[in-house]
Amino acid sequence: MKNVFTVFKKEMRRYFTDRRMLLSLFLPGVLIFVVYSLMGRVFSSAFTQTRVENTSYHVAYTENYGTEEKPRILMNFDAYLASSDEEKTNSVEYYPVSATEVDVTKEKVASGQYDLFIVFSDNFEVAVKSSAAGTNTNYINLFYNGEKAAGTKIYNVMSSMVDVVYKNYRVNVDPTGRPITPNLGKSDYQGAMVLSVIVPMLTMSLLFSSVMSITPDAVAGEKERGTLSAMLLTPIRRGELVMGKILALMVTAALSGLTSFLGLLGGLPSLLQGVSISFSIGTVVLLGVLIVTTLLLFVTLGTVVSTISKSVKECSSYMAPLMILAMAAAFLPLAIKSENLGMALVPMLNISLCMNQLLITGSIGVGFVALTIGSNLVFTAGLIFLITRLFKVERIMIL
Repeated sequence: MKNVFTVFKKEMRRYFTDRRMLLSLFLPGVLIFVVYSLMGRVFSSAFTQTRVENTSYHVAYTENYGTEEKPRILMNFDAYLASSDEEKTNSVEYYPVSATEVDVTKEKVASGQYDLFIVFSDNFEVAVKSSAAGTNTNYINLFYNGEKAAGTKIYNVMSSMVDVVYKNYRVNVDPTGRPITPNLGKSDYQGAMVLSVIVPMLTMSLLFSSVMSITPDAVAGEKERGTLSAMLLTPIRRGELVMGKILALMVTAALSGLTSFLGLLGGLPSLLQGVSISFSIGTVVLLGVLIVTTLLLFVTLGTVVSTISKSVKECSSYMAPLMILAMAAAFLPLAIKSENLGMALVPMLNISLCMNQLLITGSIGVGFVALTIGSNLVFTAGLIFLITRLFKVERIMIL
């Protein structure tokens, strides 16, 4: 028993006196706490409701509702705007249209001229007060443009108000009782928001996982096997050795990245079931370029970690916190304005910002994309230079 206690003390001393070991033991837990705390706040603000600021809602409605006063649902919405702190920077403009102009007005909603179009059945305001429960034929239809945050927000608010304001009615059905499709836009803003989190997060995690599977063995593994020492004694320059290793890693990672990209394209239709979102060829190509750029950065970063590590196990323990950071970078764009060009200089985050905006809007500023790609290539080159320098430090390269 004494020997067991002796071994226990020795191992505990090794764990708690080695700074690298302490870092690998406790840093992941700290990062997980920070990441999950941020995720909760970001997801809460992003998905509980769509935020709209400094805008004017444009709402059209048919004039056949049966009273001289404004429809009660619109008066209710006016009261909501006046009392809601969240809506204090917003206003609303109403556009009454004839019941014969429904098709034309729906086209204007689809084109983005109106955010919402309310279609009432004839004499709706009066009829809903006199209709018996379960026997009514009164309906109110809400058409909106789901491509825009404003259209999505006002549709969600108005839909929730219908039950508060009216009784004995049907909602979002045609005169024969069949359900209608309320979103007249070409895409779904809320679906795009969800997609803008899921795709970068999955992409970053899968790409980093593929890099983690190959980079630890590239240098740290050869140190353990003793093959690196023999290679360093050959006439090959260390810079050439570094470039050869990195090129091989990049090709291997590129094949993995290509598989991930094709998997992304193939899996999106299933992921987007029930969500109306389409991408242009340019968006798809740009996403592919961003994935390649991400791989270049991850490979060189993983090689740096592998170079300073003494073993594959140590390298893997260092890579785990980096993967958590990559995951954090995938969802932080929801809380950050991508218009700030300075964000294009932040590794990992800049690529996530680009993916986020591409998936939500289908486009992003050329300057931001160019700066993102350029800065990441510069970071990659800098990491390659660092690896070359590390290869010349004997105490790092020789166990």
